[in-house]
Amino acid sequence: MKQDWLVTGGTGYLGVHVAAALGATVAGRRQGLGLFTPALADALAHHRVIVHLAAHVAKAPEEAAACFEVNSDGTRWLCARLTEQHTLLLASTKDVYGAHADHYAAVPESCPTTLHGQNAYAWSKWLAEEYARFYAARRGFRLCVLRLSTVFAPPTPGNPGGLVSRFAHAIRHGQPLTLRWQGRQVRDVLPVAELVNVLRACVASSVGHDTFNIGGGPAYAFPLAELAQRIGRVCGTPPVLHLTDTEPPPDDQRRYVSDLSKASGQLGWEPRFDLDAALKWA
Repeated sequence: MKQDWLVTGGTGYLGVHVAAALGATVAGRRQGLGLFTPALADALAHHRVIVHLAAHVAKAPEEAAACFEVNSDGTRWLCARLTEQHTLLLASTKDVYGAHADHYAAVPESCPTTLHGQNAYAWSKWLAEEYARFYAARRGFRLCVLRLSTVFAPPTPGNPGGLVSRFAHAIRHGQPLTLRWQGRQVRDVLPVAELVNVLRACVASSVGHDTFNIGGGPAYAFPLAELAQRIGRVCGTPPVLHLTDTEPPPDDQRRYVSDLSKASGQLGWEPRFDLDAALKWA
């Protein structure tokens, strides 16, 4: 008898919270259920919904091989073991759009993903998407590709977190934050509890195969300097900001805000949350 949810990367920064909220089986190297293992292959066969969060998130050039091995080949390996009885919810990234995203007030799924400033991490996730689409068509499983923007969660042991958590940690400890481009880079933020709502909405929907941009959208988008100030107000500690004129590198989008109209129309989901309450625990 198949169980409902399995989360790969279930001991990672987002995975810990996602697995707990869904009551999911936690799959990861610490459980002996890492990618490419017979144990994970067996576990996949006994679950209906696979949330694939396992990834190598590193943008340095020397990490390219590891990104392609884990993100691309790992996804290909996983998809080759799914059947028409499965639903795969694949966590991808806004980074697949590269610098193309800079030209949109809110980025739609039709934004080009051709090579334009992306690093190996972004390209490995794009390739993972393509593997998933190929195998979904061939093997008949449902597929939702979720291109995540700046999703954040409370840190857990061994998982220091992403941009929002790094900001919050520095601010609480009085450490300076250096922001390029005078802190004008824009990101839309989303707490992990809303990501869980998206995952549930995907499963409940009639979507067979599709791709969605997932983030806070325009209502929760801020320049990074403003985001740091807001975290400081929530924490009761003013941030120590060092603003520079240094231009962002090509693989660090100047502006990224998710266009959520497709997710709203097809999944019936829109983000509704108390940002300050969420930031308090980041």
